[in-house]
Amino acid sequence: MKRLLLGLVIISIFSFFVQADSYLGPKGLLTIPTAAVARPGFYSLGASYTEKSIYANLKATFIDNVELGIAGAINRPLYGFFKWCLVEETSELPAVAVGATGSAFYGVVSKNLTNKGLKGHLGFGTGRYGGIFGGISLILNPVTVSPAGTILPVVTIIGEFKDNSNLNEIPAVFNIGSRLQFKHNLSVDIGLLNFNALSISACFTTKF
Repeated sequence: MKRLLLGLVIISIFSFFVQADSYLGPKGLLTIPTAAVARPGFYSLGASYTEKSIYANLKATFIDNVELGIAGAINRPLYGFFKWCLVEETSELPAVAVGATGSAFYGVVSKNLTNKGLKGHLGFGTGRYGGIFGGISLILNPVTVSPAGTILPVVTIIGEFKDNSNLNEIPAVFNIGSRLQFKHNLSVDIGLLNFNALSISACFTTKF
């Protein structure tokens, strides 16, 4: 009950934040959200760097299937974000989630395409999510391997696209990258945004 009340308070506070744009917001790929939501009772601290700015965020899951967070960048106002997983994934159906990052809203579906770690994501949004977006993620090694005492991270390859036509920018953006999941709940993303801008992100997740 305390978590629910705290979550409602945070939602009411976030309704005043209307800024958008972060390369590290809701749990997702490099720059777009997926339908994945962290387990309740966990929070994370994240930071990312691109050639344009440095971003940071704090997010938490107080109740099942709802993520709440706050984010910002250097010389920019703070803004809130949330994601609500409406339908959890089954063997037949994809996971379905809706959410918002500042003034940008979206809906997204995610589904395992094989039993080998390949997952597909497809969504539609407004604002910075710009119409249709989607991507794929492929886990190369599903568990951390320790040959000869060396701990290797779990590596996920990521590819994504986003329609930018409603932003009066280039028609579409294509990004590629990888996610390295280390022990102790630390992950690092390295991406190439539209094949010309480097993005580096780190996120630490733990219980509260």
